[in-house]
Amino acid sequence: MQFSMLNLLAGRRHQLGALVLMRGETFIETIEEGGMAVFLVLRGTATVSRQRAGAQAGLHLTPRLGEPVWLTSPGTYCVVAKDQVVGVRMLKTGGGS
Repeated sequence: MQFSMLNLLAGRRHQLGALVLMRGETFIETIEEGGMAVFLVLRGTATVSRQRAGAQAGLHLTPRLGEPVWLTSPGTYCVVAKDQVVGVRMLKTGGGS
Protein backbone atom coordinates (compact mmCIF):
# COMPACT_ATOMS: atom_id res chain seq x y z
CA MET A 1 0.00 0.00 0.00
CA GLN A 2 1.51 3.32 -1.04
CA PHE A 3 1.47 6.05 1.59
CA SER A 4 2.96 9.44 0.73
CA MET A 5 3.61 11.97 3.50
CA LEU A 6 3.60 14.70 0.81
CA ASN A 7 0.04 13.80 -0.19
CA LEU A 8 -1.01 13.84 3.48
CA LEU A 9 0.38 17.35 3.96
CA ALA A 10 -1.19 18.59 0.71
CA GLY A 11 -4.57 17.08 1.65
CA ARG A 12 -4.81 14.90 -1.47
CA ARG A 13 -6.93 11.77 -0.89
CA HIS A 14 -6.39 12.11 2.86
CA GLN A 15 -8.53 13.47 5.67
CA LEU A 16 -7.16 14.23 9.12
CA GLY A 17 -9.51 15.16 11.92
CA ALA A 18 -10.44 14.89 15.57
CA LEU A 19 -12.43 12.00 16.97
CA VAL A 20 -14.54 13.41 19.82
CA LEU A 21 -17.38 11.24 21.14
CA MET A 22 -19.55 11.39 24.25
CA ARG A 23 -20.30 8.19 26.17
CA GLY A 24 -22.63 5.97 24.13
CA GLU A 25 -22.18 7.96 20.92
CA THR A 26 -21.35 6.09 17.71
CA PHE A 27 -19.30 6.98 14.64
CA ILE A 28 -19.61 5.08 11.36
CA GLU A 29 -16.57 4.91 9.06
CA THR A 30 -16.79 3.43 5.56
CA ILE A 31 -13.56 2.36 3.92
CA GLU A 32 -13.56 1.91 0.17
CA GLU A 33 -11.35 -0.40 -1.88
CA GLY A 34 -7.73 0.78 -1.73
CA GLY A 35 -8.37 3.01 1.29
CA MET A 36 -7.56 2.77 4.96
CA ALA A 37 -8.33 4.46 8.25
CA VAL A 38 -6.22 5.00 11.37
CA PHE A 39 -7.70 5.81 14.78
CA LEU A 40 -5.61 6.97 17.71
CA VAL A 41 -7.50 7.20 21.02
CA LEU A 42 -5.84 9.71 23.35
CA ARG A 43 -8.42 9.72 26.16
CA GLY A 44 -11.36 7.49 27.07
CA THR A 45 -12.43 4.03 25.95
CA ALA A 46 -13.99 3.01 22.64
CA THR A 47 -14.71 -0.18 20.73
CA VAL A 48 -14.35 -0.72 16.99
CA SER A 49 -16.53 -3.36 15.38
CA ARG A 50 -17.42 -4.63 11.95
CA GLN A 51 -20.16 -7.05 10.93
CA ARG A 52 -19.48 -9.54 8.18
CA ALA A 53 -22.02 -11.33 6.04
CA GLY A 54 -22.28 -15.10 6.17
CA ALA A 55 -20.58 -17.38 8.64
CA GLN A 56 -17.38 -15.35 9.00
CA ALA A 57 -16.66 -13.86 12.40
CA GLY A 58 -16.87 -10.09 12.68
CA LEU A 59 -14.20 -7.78 14.05
CA HIS A 60 -14.51 -6.41 17.58
CA LEU A 61 -11.62 -4.69 19.34
CA THR A 62 -10.91 -2.17 22.09
CA PRO A 63 -7.89 0.00 21.26
CA ARG A 64 -5.46 0.95 24.02
CA LEU A 65 -4.68 4.59 24.71
CA GLY A 66 -2.01 5.96 22.41
CA GLU A 67 -1.82 2.87 20.19
CA PRO A 68 -3.01 3.33 16.59
CA VAL A 69 -5.67 1.07 15.09
CA TRP A 70 -5.14 0.45 11.37
CA LEU A 71 -8.28 -0.51 9.43
CA THR A 72 -7.31 -1.63 5.94
CA SER A 73 -10.09 -3.97 4.81
CA PRO A 74 -12.91 -2.33 2.82
CA GLY A 75 -16.23 -2.16 4.62
CA THR A 76 -18.20 -0.29 7.24
CA TYR A 77 -16.81 0.02 10.77
CA CYS A 78 -18.61 1.28 13.87
CA VAL A 79 -16.80 3.12 16.67
CA VAL A 80 -18.73 3.23 19.96
CA ALA A 81 -17.58 5.34 22.92
CA LYS A 82 -17.71 3.56 26.28
CA ASP A 83 -16.46 6.75 28.00
CA GLN A 84 -15.87 10.25 26.67
CA VAL A 85 -13.36 9.80 23.84
CA VAL A 86 -10.84 12.23 22.43
CA GLY A 87 -8.62 11.07 19.60
CA VAL A 88 -7.34 11.54 16.07
CA ARG A 89 -8.71 10.01 12.85
CA MET A 90 -6.91 9.76 9.51
CA LEU A 91 -8.64 8.46 6.40
CA LYS A 92 -6.94 7.63 3.11
CA THR A 93 -9.40 7.26 0.27
CA GLY A 94 -8.82 4.71 -2.47
CA GLY A 95 -8.64 5.38 -6.16
CA GLY A 96 -6.15 7.02 -8.47
CA SER A 97 -3.74 9.83 -7.78
